Amino acid sequence: MADREIVYRNILENMRDGVMTISMDGAIITFNNAAEEILNLKGEDIVDRTFGEVFLVVEENDEFNQAVLNAVYESAMVHNARVPYKTAKKTLTLNITTSFLKPPGNGDEKSAVIIVFQDVTEVEQLRELEAKLTEELKTQHKELQDAYVNLEGANTNLQSVLKKVHMIRIAATAFVIVLFVVLGLVSWKRIIPPGSRPAQETRAEMKDPSLMKTFVVSEQRLTDSTALKGSLKPINVVNITSPFTGKVKEKYFQYGQPVQKGQLLLKMDAIETETKHREANVAYIKALEKMREADKWDTADEVTKARRSVTKSKMTLDTAKNKFEQSDTLFKKGYISSTDYGSDKQQYETAQMDYDASLQELRSTINKGKGDNYRVTKIELDNARTKLQVLELQLQKANVVAPVSGTVVMPDAGSDKDKKGKLIEVGMPFTEGDLLISIGDTGGFSVAAEVDEMEVLKLKKGQEAVITGDAFSGITLKGTVSHVSSQASKGEGSKKTPVYAIIVSVEQSPPEARGKLLLGMSCKVQITTMDKPNTLMVPIQAVNMEGRDSFVAMKDKITKETKRIKVETGITTLDSVEITKGLTKGDEILLP
Repeated sequence: MADREIVYRNILENMRDGVMTISMDGAIITFNNAAEEILNLKGEDIVDRTFGEVFLVVEENDEFNQAVLNAVYESAMVHNARVPYKTAKKTLTLNITTSFLKPPGNGDEKSAVIIVFQDVTEVEQLRELEAKLTEELKTQHKELQDAYVNLEGANTNLQSVLKKVHMIRIAATAFVIVLFVVLGLVSWKRIIPPGSRPAQETRAEMKDPSLMKTFVVSEQRLTDSTALKGSLKPINVVNITSPFTGKVKEKYFQYGQPVQKGQLLLKMDAIETETKHREANVAYIKALEKMREADKWDTADEVTKARRSVTKSKMTLDTAKNKFEQSDTLFKKGYISSTDYGSDKQQYETAQMDYDASLQELRSTINKGKGDNYRVTKIELDNARTKLQVLELQLQKANVVAPVSGTVVMPDAGSDKDKKGKLIEVGMPFTEGDLLISIGDTGGFSVAAEVDEMEVLKLKKGQEAVITGDAFSGITLKGTVSHVSSQASKGEGSKKTPVYAIIVSVEQSPPEARGKLLLGMSCKVQITTMDKPNTLMVPIQAVNMEGRDSFVAMKDKITKETKRIKVETGITTLDSVEITKGLTKGDEILLP
């Protein structure tokens, strides 16, 4: 059987005619070498893609596309058409023969559509040349007739000669015409298989009501999906950063190793942090003592000293005042001199100034423990406490443990692209905040993939996906689309077309898959992009297009008469059309 398949494939690849097969779901199955040369397309670029995606997007080749679809519309076993086809280099004339492939023993069931086409551009050019030569011969023939008439009147002796020349011309013309007709028939018989009928005759028969079959409109499930490739990644990645600046003292893990929450992974050298912790502790004690003084400021030493100064200056002022009052009385009565009076007055004024200054000093001293000064003291205490707590926490994290259960992944497998990790070794220095270790949660998985601009609009967050892989055959993971990028990036390698990143998440892997699924395994993702369970679908050949309007033929349930019904169509597949308006479930329509 394998040898037979090799022979069949060699025959297919060595045929001079282009051969293309399309599955019933619209995917291109085969595309031989002759097809590549004729259509100027590469098989590797279009095989496994849909016919619509490759051909229907090119409006210049609508006749070619319609010829392929007509075979499906009319359900003919063999269908022929001659259409123009525009490639990137030139415009061709193709002769197309289409038919259905049937699997052995399945009756009328169809498994694929086969399209065989030949480049008949040269034949068409020969036909045009034939017509041109025929016209030239007719013109020359008429000129010869006119010359013959003129010569007959001028010289009757040449009549016999002219008759011979005329017969020779007729014979030559007939010979050329017969030659081109024979060449045309030979080419036509080679291109059109015997027994095939023109499309017009087939359409005429299909439109005959007596030959039409009936179809009962029913609801069907309409689905579509997108296939992608990717690799398994953790559902979530937890990054552990360096708690302080220091070196790795001891290492207790290997990359790719599963770990449990709380398991010791690293020990960091904390000498520098311990020094900072001691300095912060001293600063906190000083700030705390200062805050205690502020809370009891009214009885603080500084305030008490200021109050004693006020009391002392008040006593001095009272003494100076009494002495000045006595001097004032004695001076007025003439018992003392003006010098003594002036001296006592100056002492009194000086004592008054000293007293006022001591009062001002007391008020300033009391205010030191209130308002903004108090708030500054409290802030300094809070800052000292916070710094001490931060350093205490850093010291507690000198022993780095796993915050979650999972697998230690390589630095490039982390989800945070802004933090560049590096492989850890004992003695390696790190600054505070540097990425140390990434732990992937393997209770679930995610798959990162890329799609082109033609497919990204079909994808939406929340769409269901099925994940399979050759490395874990027999296991099927069910997930959902969790992210669709709204910004494109350039593709890798020779493909510079924009691509969009998507992420498919599997929140929890099934128990039977534990131990069989490893990070980095390649996988295939099938995303359901459309699922319409209750859709009215009719065979594509039942719908007739007239301009922009669509019609179907329907048999009246009461009168049994045939009538045309205008319908509105939706999605079109390879063999069916969605009816959005005009028909209801149970209607009986006619098929050509």
